[in-house]
Amino acid sequence: MRKITDKLLIVVLCCTICGRSPANITALLTAVTFSSVCQYREKSKISYALEFIYALLCWTDPVFFPALPVIMYDISDDRRTIPAVIVAASLGSGIIAGSIDNMIPVLIFCAAACILQQRTSSYERLYESYIKTVDTSAEVNRLLKENNIRLIENQNYEIRLATLNERNRIAREIHDNVGHLLSRSILQVQAMRLTNDDKLLGEGLDSLGESLGNAMTSIRQSVHNLHDDSVDLDISLKEAVRPLNEKGIDTDYECQYVSVPNSVKMCVVGVVKEAVSNIIRHSCADHAEIFFHEHPAFYQLIISDNGKCPDKTGIGGIGLSNMRARVEELGGIINITSGKNGFRIFISVQKKGKIYENNSG
Repeated sequence: MRKITDKLLIVVLCCTICGRSPANITALLTAVTFSSVCQYREKSKISYALEFIYALLCWTDPVFFPALPVIMYDISDDRRTIPAVIVAASLGSGIIAGSIDNMIPVLIFCAAACILQQRTSSYERLYESYIKTVDTSAEVNRLLKENNIRLIENQNYEIRLATLNERNRIAREIHDNVGHLLSRSILQVQAMRLTNDDKLLGEGLDSLGESLGNAMTSIRQSVHNLHDDSVDLDISLKEAVRPLNEKGIDTDYECQYVSVPNSVKMCVVGVVKEAVSNIIRHSCADHAEIFFHEHPAFYQLIISDNGKCPDKTGIGGIGLSNMRARVEELGGIINITSGKNGFRIFISVQKKGKIYENNSG
């Protein structure tokens, strides 16, 4: 846009020194036409040819000199040596012969055209450098944000994993130490009750046995809750899916849920591990999909790959039989299909029924 503005200014200046004769008007129109084509086909062979032609016209006929500043802008922009030499030679010969009218304005306007071109080129270079700097800064900021998000996710993952491991350790310590001590105390109280003949002492032992029993029940419930909380389904599934990535199998994985009972977690993780093992050993697949979603009324697990399923991994396989047993134990349904498009396992477990019966015990 700045180049067009510069050329319009030069054309206006040239109009002040061009006469009203048809020859001068033709020369100006020719210069404007050539300059427009040079602007459209910037730094091409066509622009070079037009600059060369106009330089020759100036050499052969001085009437083209008043419109020369328009073409000088393009010659200076393209830095063409041969047209510039021809123009300089023709100007020199015209000055010597005295055949060029308004020589001083033509020279001044040619110099002005070169100065305008250099100023505009410098501005465009600075603007391009500015745009490049802005783009680079934006790209760096975007990458930094992505890295920060990735670091935060990894940090949260590590914290979550450490928390789950600590919960599991605490549950194990309570079960192994406090639970055993309480169990031994209960057995000792029961033995004392069997050998005791004092009725008053027997009532105290009964009360102590009841308290220890309640404590044991509370400990078991706490250990059970800690153990359930220590199993993170998303982390467990990612660990189960990792062998696919290690074998170079492209994997689409998605796990979306709010709350999943521990029995369903164990079933899903067990099924996914078995399916991953089958994909690696038998399917010859290069792409797999593993999706787990919680819906309002049921849990859904879909596992599929694009490999071939040999007969030994068919419906009667031991691994698939174990999958069926796990799902049916929860009152769910499992559908296993294989064909030209690969192998697919569809599992649906309702939220009501055996899930809560299993968890209540």
